[in-house]
Amino acid sequence: MNTYTAVILAAGMGIRLRNLIGETPKGLLKISGIPLLQRSINLLEEQGINKVYVVTGFKHAALEKTLIEWELGPEICFVQNSDYSKSGSMESLYRMESIISGDFLLLESDLLYERMALSVILNADQPDSVLISGFTGSRDEVWIQGEAQFHQVANLEKGKIRRINKKPDPDLETQGELVGISWISLELFRAMCRYHKENLPKTCRYNYEETLSDLCLERKITYLKIPDLVWTGIDMESHFESARDLVYPAILKKDGCRQ
Repeated sequence: MNTYTAVILAAGMGIRLRNLIGETPKGLLKISGIPLLQRSINLLEEQGINKVYVVTGFKHAALEKTLIEWELGPEICFVQNSDYSKSGSMESLYRMESIISGDFLLLESDLLYERMALSVILNADQPDSVLISGFTGSRDEVWIQGEAQFHQVANLEKGKIRRINKKPDPDLETQGELVGISWISLELFRAMCRYHKENLPKTCRYNYEETLSDLCLERKITYLKIPDLVWTGIDMESHFESARDLVYPAILKKDGCRQ
């Protein structure tokens, strides 16, 4: 993958985490003393990403101030979704329409994941690839359904996506769970923005994966599956507890105790 740019979607309100973090953006939630966003950006830097766009919304000033104070390695740029309270993550991504000029790595802000996640997607042999895992039992799964390509290399499975949905279609084969890390080509990004714009107001509250799902009907979007990937998204208190007590220790074990 020949790209050095990442986009992190961080506009959400984190309503289901309010008892835990109050009015703090969920990307600033700490696991073992390290905020999720800081850890993610550090991992991106390790992989050669030198520019990171962060789309903010909820408590944007506080989030932006904090990220600037961290003085991280990559260049950090901010784009604001002022309609964050009444829109989905696709609207946040759409705010990048006039800025993106090439392929990029797309991430969600509430992820805790092992290093392998980035190395696999960054070394994919084609764009428009979505990282997925085996079953995690998070109770907040987004399912990837499609057609497996029956070859496996180094614990990596590939296939064509047919649908991305929280409620699996019984007529399609479920391949795994959406992780929240994808390689998006400029062509696909423009198609996503065009679809979003042409279908408003229906798509106002769409998340980006819903747009990807609809576009799967007309173009090839591939999944890359690491069945035993160690990761979690943190959308509710039970996710935080699992991240702290189970996922993070497992990541340390697999990554050789490096944070």
